[in-house]
Amino acid sequence: MIKFFLIIKIIIEKIIRLNLSFLKREITGYPKIVKRFEDEFSKYIGKKYGLSFCNGTSSIEAAIYALDLKKNDQILTTSSNFHASLGPIKNLGHNIVFVDIDQDTLTINCEDLENKINNKTKALLIVHPWGYPCNMEKIIKIVKKYNLKLIEDCSHAHGATYNNKKIGSFADISCFSLQGNKAVQAGEAGITLTDDQNYYLRMSLYGHFNRHGDELGKESKYINLSKTGLSKKLRAHPLGISIGYVDFKNLETLNKYKNQIYMEIDNLISNSKCMKTMLVNKEAVRGGFFGGYPVIFNNLENIEKIKKIFKSYNFNMNSYYWYNHHKMDAFVDEKILLPVTEDIQNKMYFIKIPYFLNFNYIKLKNCISECDNIS
Repeated sequence: MIKFFLIIKIIIEKIIRLNLSFLKREITGYPKIVKRFEDEFSKYIGKKYGLSFCNGTSSIEAAIYALDLKKNDQILTTSSNFHASLGPIKNLGHNIVFVDIDQDTLTINCEDLENKINNKTKALLIVHPWGYPCNMEKIIKIVKKYNLKLIEDCSHAHGATYNNKKIGSFADISCFSLQGNKAVQAGEAGITLTDDQNYYLRMSLYGHFNRHGDELGKESKYINLSKTGLSKKLRAHPLGISIGYVDFKNLETLNKYKNQIYMEIDNLISNSKCMKTMLVNKEAVRGGFFGGYPVIFNNLENIEKIKKIFKSYNFNMNSYYWYNHHKMDAFVDEKILLPVTEDIQNKMYFIKIPYFLNFNYIKLKNCISECDNIS
C-alpha cells in the first residue's frame, strides 16, 4: 500500500510541476529547472558538470565528439547494446570493434576486451545492461594500462553502484537516457556528465547554442562558435526535464523497492531447472531499469508452453529485441564471432513485474514451479 501511495504522490508532483512550468512560461530554451536538474544530477552521481540533451543517443554522440578522436580510430563496445550506443560511433567516422559478453553477468567480458586492444584502439564504450553494473575494477585497470578514454552508457543504471560508488562516476564521460523504462523518465531526454571542462564545452558546442560562451574565454579556439554551436539543436525539452526532476528526487526510494522485489525473484529462480538469472557482479548493486526482470532460459524447447504458463498467472513475458549488430553491414566491415552473445540472443526474456502494486511472490513461485515441471 505504501508503494501505491508513492506512485500517486509522484504523479501529483509531476502534474503540479508541469502546471507551474506553464504558468511561469518555462516551456522552451533553458529555464532554471534545466540547470537545476543538471547540477543536482551530476552532484548525485559524483561528477562536476552535467549537460542535458534531447535523448540518450544524442548524449552519446556528443560524448564521442568531445573526445576529439581521429577518423577511423577504434572504439570497443559490446554487440548486445541497443543500437543507439553504436550509431553515434559510425556517424562520427570511427570504427567499432565488438567485444563478447560474460556468460554469467552478460556484461562486457574483460578478458576478450583486453585481447582486442591494439594501437588503433582509443576508447571504450561500456554499457551496464538492464541496470546490472559491469566489473568496474577490471575495466578501470584496463583503461589505465592502455591509456584509453572511457565512456559509460548508464541508460539502464540510474542509481546503481559498484563498490559503493555510483555508476556513471568512473568514466571520462558518462551518459544517461531519460526515456521509457528508465527510473528517471523525462519523456525523451538524456544527460552527459564529466569532470573535464573541455569535454563539457565540446559537448555543449555539439548540441547546444548560445549557452556556454562565457565559459570559453577569449583565447579559446571555440570562441567563434559560442553563439551558434555546430548548428545542432539537441537540447532537452524543459517540460520533460520538469517531470524527470520529480523522478530524480524519488530515485533512491524507487530503486529500493525495485531491488527488494528483485532479490525475492533472485531467490525463486536460483533453484529453477528451466531458467537462470543474470548474476550481479560481486561489488555491485542494481538500479535504474524498470522494463522487466531479465531471465535466461536453459533451452527453448518448451518456450511456447512456458509463455502460456506465465500468461495464465497474469505475468507478461517478452523476448528481448537483441540484434546481432556485429553481423550487420551498417556497423562492421568484417563479420566476427561472439559465441556468448549469439548463444544468449534467443534465450533472454523479461518478466514484467508490477513493481509498485501488489507483487505476488507466491503466485510467481507457483508459476516457476509449473514451468520446471515441464522441463
